[in-house]
Amino acid sequence: MRYKVYAGTVETFENRNGQWAVFSNRMRFRWTKKVLVYDSCGDSVEGEETEGVLIEPLVELENKSAGVFTCRVPYKIETRFGTLKNPYYDSFVMGQTWVMVEEDSECIFFGKVTEYEREFNLDKSISADGILKELEKMQTRLEADSYTNLGLLDRTMRANKSDKGDSPVNCMEKGNVTVESRSIDTTETGDQFGSFWSILSTYVLDKDEGYLRLRLANDPGTANYFFYYDYLKEEDVPKTGQTIEYGVNMLDFTWNEKLSSDMVNSVTAHGIQTTKKGWWIFAKTTYDVITATCSDTFSINNYGLISRHIYVDGKANTEDSLYEAASKELKNYKQSAEPTLTVKSFDRRDAGETVEKLGYLLRTHILSEPHDIDRWMVCTKVKLPLDGPNSKEFTFGLTSKKLSKRVTSIFDAVSSIITGVKGLIGHINEVSTG
Repeated sequence: MRYKVYAGTVETFENRNGQWAVFSNRMRFRWTKKVLVYDSCGDSVEGEETEGVLIEPLVELENKSAGVFTCRVPYKIETRFGTLKNPYYDSFVMGQTWVMVEEDSECIFFGKVTEYEREFNLDKSISADGILKELEKMQTRLEADSYTNLGLLDRTMRANKSDKGDSPVNCMEKGNVTVESRSIDTTETGDQFGSFWSILSTYVLDKDEGYLRLRLANDPGTANYFFYYDYLKEEDVPKTGQTIEYGVNMLDFTWNEKLSSDMVNSVTAHGIQTTKKGWWIFAKTTYDVITATCSDTFSINNYGLISRHIYVDGKANTEDSLYEAASKELKNYKQSAEPTLTVKSFDRRDAGETVEKLGYLLRTHILSEPHDIDRWMVCTKVKLPLDGPNSKEFTFGLTSKKLSKRVTSIFDAVSSIITGVKGLIGHINEVSTG
């Protein structure tokens, strides 16, 4: 595969060109300066010379995060004409320069230079954060109201110049969104002020088992660019035809399972039950404390008891209503460990084979008979040294499905229990581990 890195400046604008009336009132960006500062093929392609000099260019991408690009920019370079100052040394300005990385002409990273370090020999170390990082810098107001996860996704991603300024992060449009809609209620929390990213993460990304990706696009026949954002269920993530297979292109792998901080496998609901006995002046009313517990037996057998207690207001509770409340509360938590699989694999396409590439947010067939693994998994994290194809790392986050004789329970993310049983809920803020 061929990697190219561009650096430069961009401007955003509202597209009102009559020729493209269909795109009117939509935010776009265009390059005002664009320099090719790295080409992984360099002069290995006949008739071409290296366009720019970078050392150790690295792209790291992870689902539901911004991603990062890092590299070193040498002050001096050796050429056939002698030692010269790197002509691209001044191409990176913190807070101003945008960086784009292409993989076989497809944009896989777009972000702004946010950090640089100058070394004693004048070489620079550069770091650029992906465009979604811009959403962390900008705050907005979230009114106390009822929403859906997909509605908040649209709200945080759409253009908003008053809060987002002239950043290209304004240039986002809805692409393929297949994650199921669910309700979110913030009426009891009141109006909130926070970054677009904190709102998106708290109410959407952290609760959904979805995959968020950006796709660079442009208006037909123009150099006016924008991004489509996709939010996909696992089965809708594109597949790659290349298998990672033990004894073929699998070089190494690490299996990791971790008990997360939001893991709970038993919830006990406490409430008051009103009982009336007798008639008229002989009637007697008693108030009894009752409880009901909902547990995930499979999880308890595997990891031990991890419990939470809640209190349900009101005096008309029954064991059934308390069990329903406990069941709804339990669905707010994970009941199983979070396994991930990190694979070091050689991409056969890098060797010139005519196969589909391995890559970020692609469903990939992982096959290793000695480790009892045979299934399709989504690549949720990649580490791509642009100058070292043999050192690529692919991480596959496993969702709640069967894997190699291990069963995980389904995590049904529920944003709030407010809309459940009337009078819910006061929490006893203790989590006991047994």
